[in-house]
Amino acid sequence: MSTRSLLNYIGIAILLAGMCTAEFIYWRSLNQPSAPADADSPYNSKVYEQTIERTIGIFGVIMDEWSRSAAILGEPRPLAITIVIASSLASGACFLAASRLPRG
Repeated sequence: MSTRSLLNYIGIAILLAGMCTAEFIYWRSLNQPSAPADADSPYNSKVYEQTIERTIGIFGVIMDEWSRSAAILGEPRPLAITIVIASSLASGACFLAASRLPRG
């Protein structure tokens, strides 16, 4: 088996595994109730941000916002979308690498 064929098979396997996993995660999330929005959470207030900025600095505020964004990606639906995108990019890289290899 040539390297070109191997890369194509690996790309297909990555794409299928990623799409099946994401579909399973998304399907499971449809059966679970969604978490309520924390719009009135004390962590979303200006006082909380100012307290962090005074004690830790602006870097602490930025890290707090990033950690909240990362936590949202861990929820089932965004996680499924992230898995599909990552597997598509990885399989696309395999297909691109295979297309650049000489035939033979």
